[in-house]
Amino acid sequence: MTVLLIVVGLTACGKSTAQDLQSNKWYLNQKGQSYKTQFNKKTMIIESPLMNVNANYSVSNTSGKEYLKVNTDDEKNQKLELTQISDGYKAKAINKTAKADDGLGSFELQKRK
Repeated sequence: MTVLLIVVGLTACGKSTAQDLQSNKWYLNQKGQSYKTQFNKKTMIIESPLMNVNANYSVSNTSGKEYLKVNTDDEKNQKLELTQISDGYKAKAINKTAKADDGLGSFELQKRK
């Protein structure tokens, strides 16, 4: 019984993926390019030399898998599966809008130091 209480206590103290995204600054790495990225409560900001991309996002958990849902001006309802890696997350595009030419596509998020 004591062990169970300790495990529950530790789980409650752990950060959610959304909190982790918001409390760190990131590099979005994709196809040999790297873009500074940050997450606010509801907005994902990707910085590029030509212009910044502002997108609404949310993180959800379904059947033990985590998903990032992103809405940009060009593509709505982009869904990516998030997998934690050593220094961040891998985001795999899993629906048609995320894979579209104007979609984000798959990428990795790496913590900036």
